[in-house]
Amino acid sequence: MKKDKFISICADDFGITEKVDSTIIELITDKRVTDTSCMVLSENFKNSSKELKKLSTEFGKGIHLTLTDFMSLTSPKNISKNGKFLTYKDLFIKIIKKEISKDDIFKEINSQLNYFEELMGSRPDFIDGHHHAHQLPYVRDVIFDVLKKRYKNDLPCIRNTYEKKLTILKRNISIVKTFLISFYGYNLKKKAALNNFKTNNGFSGIYDFSNNINYQNLFIKFLKFIENKHLLMVHPGESDENLKRIDSVTLTRNLERDFLKSPEFFNILKERSILLRPFHLNVS
Repeated sequence: MKKDKFISICADDFGITEKVDSTIIELITDKRVTDTSCMVLSENFKNSSKELKKLSTEFGKGIHLTLTDFMSLTSPKNISKNGKFLTYKDLFIKIIKKEISKDDIFKEINSQLNYFEELMGSRPDFIDGHHHAHQLPYVRDVIFDVLKKRYKNDLPCIRNTYEKKLTILKRNISIVKTFLISFYGYNLKKKAALNNFKTNNGFSGIYDFSNNINYQNLFIKFLKFIENKHLLMVHPGESDENLKRIDSVTLTRNLERDFLKSPEFFNILKERSILLRPFHLNVS
């Protein structure tokens, strides 16, 4: 008899557009995702957060800290231009050259957390980042500092993208991209443990966002070789012109949505004795 495994499935980018948000709310209500990660800088978050806050279903509400592409709250001088954050590539170069201000990042992260708490009425259950920028050198240290000052002995958990090298090879999905993202996840996971933050054990959901993929097949691979406290990242939604204007991940959101809403989704979990649990409860 197979032993049950508990994993979390997190829908990223809540707030990015109205259609993405309505999809995520439906999936939470139907217990097909356990968590969602909120982009407080998106234009739609203020409105959609009202509906999210109303949900009685038990789920994890996280913050998708954003330091790329969107308009900032504090206009940090060296990582934004006219108030808009730099691209991930430009942010990465600034970090490598040590041209960023930790004070500016500290203020921006605090402001995003303040805004989340104002609209949601509670602190976030967990922390992650748009483009996984929360794991980058300097940025991760500032985040630890902010969270310890704000929440002291009631720390939210933090998502890491680390996965074992052999597991990445066996899954055989976007291997180079997954290795690179996993590298920064490994460093964050080590530092999280040293700073008493709880985090996930294993991560999947990375692929090339090709419109021609069979997402069900990918999903099955994402579930291979997992352990308890695993976190699977998804990006469900509905593509429209608003989404195309602000993000590169578009039509694959429809594919993910359709699979997550299908009977096959629960059948696959049942066959593998996998149960779902919100991230912050799963790592407790």
